[in-house]
Amino acid sequence: MIFKKKNSNMNETTDAEQTACDEMNETPDTENQEPVTDSVEGLEEALENAEKEEQPEMDPVKVLEKALQDEKDRVLRLYAELDNVRRRASRELLDERKYSGMEIIRAILPVMDNLQRALEAAAQNSEGDPLFEGVKMIYQQMTDVLNKNHCTRIEALNQPFDPNFHEAISQMPNPDVDENTVIYVTQEGYLLHDRVVRPTQVVVSKKP
Repeated sequence: MIFKKKNSNMNETTDAEQTACDEMNETPDTENQEPVTDSVEGLEEALENAEKEEQPEMDPVKVLEKALQDEKDRVLRLYAELDNVRRRASRELLDERKYSGMEIIRAILPVMDNLQRALEAAAQNSEGDPLFEGVKMIYQQMTDVLNKNHCTRIEALNQPFDPNFHEAISQMPNPDVDENTVIYVTQEGYLLHDRVVRPTQVVVSKKP
């Protein structure tokens, strides 16, 4: 009898172990589990809804008003640029007309120089000579024509040296005047309106 009882206990232990093994090897129930794809789609939809809630739709009227204002600003900028171009072109046209005679005057000035030299050379011995007086009259007429066309002589003698209007060809010591004073003019200079046609060639004083 003792032997039989031991066998019975061994059978019970074996059945328990078999039950535990069966539970471990049991295939999990997938019918009640939610598919992974459905979970991802649900998450994306939730994110889209959250973005829509954070960025509410703009009022169409406000959108149109903003677009209209932007277009007005663009048109105003274009008008301003066009006005600047028009003014610049007008100013350049006026300057071109104002200084259009520059090249002709530059071509005439050497003739004026030669007439002036001839008059200075003949002044001592030809005073009252009809030829001398005729040349003198021609020189004066040419000077008047230049003045009428706004071409004037640059006053340089006994004036402080100005590199904007004078061209110094040499320096001479002179104790009677201030330093850098024009003491002699070798060639007359001229202005057309406010622009230098030709600078005056001068000799400038310096300290002895």
